[in-house]
Amino acid sequence: MRIEAVALTISLALLLATMAGCTGISDDDDDGISNADDNCLEAQNFDQVDTDADGLGNACDDDDDGDGVADSDDALPLDPGETTDMDGDGKGDNSDGDVDGDGIGNGNDAFPLDTSESVDTDGDGIGDNADDDDDGDGIADASDPFHLTPATSLDSPGPFIVGTDDFTFTGSTGIEITVQVWFPTADLEGEEVIYDNIYPGGAWDSATPDCSQTLPVALYSHGTGYGLRWMSAFLTERLASHGFLVIAPDHVDDTLFDSDNAKLYQTLLRRPVDLSDTFDWMVEKSEGKREFQGCIDPSSGYAVMGHSGGGYTALTASGATISIDDLEADCGTGIDFYCSMRDTWLESHPGSDTIDLSDDRIWATVALAPWDAFVLGTGLRMVQTPTLVLTGDADATTNLSMVMAIVGNLEDPSALFGVLKNAGHYHFSPIGCDAYGCDGLLNLSISKELTNEVVTLFLAQQLQWPGSSDIEMPDSEHLEWQ
Repeated sequence: MRIEAVALTISLALLLATMAGCTGISDDDDDGISNADDNCLEAQNFDQVDTDADGLGNACDDDDDGDGVADSDDALPLDPGETTDMDGDGKGDNSDGDVDGDGIGNGNDAFPLDTSESVDTDGDGIGDNADDDDDGDGIADASDPFHLTPATSLDSPGPFIVGTDDFTFTGSTGIEITVQVWFPTADLEGEEVIYDNIYPGGAWDSATPDCSQTLPVALYSHGTGYGLRWMSAFLTERLASHGFLVIAPDHVDDTLFDSDNAKLYQTLLRRPVDLSDTFDWMVEKSEGKREFQGCIDPSSGYAVMGHSGGGYTALTASGATISIDDLEADCGTGIDFYCSMRDTWLESHPGSDTIDLSDDRIWATVALAPWDAFVLGTGLRMVQTPTLVLTGDADATTNLSMVMAIVGNLEDPSALFGVLKNAGHYHFSPIGCDAYGCDGLLNLSISKELTNEVVTLFLAQQLQWPGSSDIEMPDSEHLEWQ
C-alpha cells in the first residue's frame, strides 16, 4: 500500500508539473509545486515535509530536525531530542534505559557507555572484566578464592553476612533428611535465626544465598544420641562468614528428638551415607534455576566435620573402614550390637571383608572430640585426607585416652592434634553446656574462638588460600598441640 501511495504521489506531481508547464506556472525542480510555494526550489520535495519548520524542506535541509547536528552525523535525523544511538536499537541514547545494550540498565551499569563492562567492584575505574584484581585486595583474581570480596584475617569473622535456611529431601536410603545450610548472603537486612525455635544463632534466617562467587563446601555431622544439625552453629556460622557453604543433616533416629539406641547399628551405617546424599542434594540445588544456582563447583568436592559421633561419621566418610572379622569376634562375646551391624552389612554386601562407607570427594576432615563407635580401630589407617582432631582434656564422654587412640591409628604423620585445656565434651557443642553445665571449665567464649580460628585456618590451608600457609596455628595457653 505504501509503494502504491508513493507512486500515486509521484504521478500526481508529474501531472501537476505538466499542467504547470501548460499554464505557465514556474516549477524549476519539476516536483509539481510552484516555485512560489516550494520549500525546496532546487530539489524535488513532493510532500513538502519540513520537520524543523525552518522554511527548508527536508529534501534540501542538511539538518532536518534542527538540532544542530547534520543529518549525516545524526543517528535520529528527524528527532530533535536525539542525535546518537550507541547500541543501534532505534532508541536515542537520551531516552534509552540501556545505552550500550549490554542488558544492564544505565542506573546499575558502572560503565553505561561500554558494552564490555558493567561492574567495577573496587571502584578503581577499571571494569571487572579488564581488572586483574576486581576487589582491590592486592590478591590477583587468578589466585583469589573470592575475587569480588576483599580478604580479611582468618582469625576473626569473615567479610560475608551469613544467611541460613533449612530444607528437606529424600536420601538414597529412602529416608527424609532435614538439613541446615549456612551461606554468604547479599541481603541488606534480616532476622537472626532461632534454630528449631530452640536456640538463637547469629545468621539471618531464610536469607537469599549469594552465588556471585563459587563457594567451597563443608559438611557437618552432629553427635550421636543427643545431637542436632545446628549443635556447632558457632563454627558453621564462622565458616560461612569466610565464604564457605556449610551443610549439616539431622541423622534420623539419632537426634535429640528421635534417638533410638536399638537402631544404633543402623544409624552408624547410614550416617556417612547421609553426608554423601547431602552433597549430592546440594549439587542438584546448584544446577538450573534453583536456590543455590552457581554456588558450588561439584567437582571440587567437600570437607567434612563432625563432633563426637559425628567424628566417627566424618572419619568413616573419609575412608576409615570397619573390619567384618572384628565384628565377628565382638559378636562372639555376646554383644548383639556387633552381630546386627555385621548382618545388616552382609545382607546387602555378601562376602565383604570390610565395611567401606567412604566418599572420595572429601578433601579434608575435622574431628571434634571424636568417638570411634568402638568399631573403627585399625581401619582408621585407611583415612587418606588431611585431618585435624581437636578435643578437651576434661572430656568425660570421649576421654582423652580414647581420642589419643583414634589419632594413634591415623597413619598420616601430618595430622594435626590439639587439646583444649580444661575443656569438656560440650565445649564443641555449647547447647550441651547450657543443658548440663560446664561450671569450673574453660570459658566457652575462649573455646569457641580457638576452635573457629583453628578450623578456619586448617581448611584455608588445604584450599591453599593465598597467605594461609604462612600463618601458624594459634599459640595459646589454653591450647596444646600434640
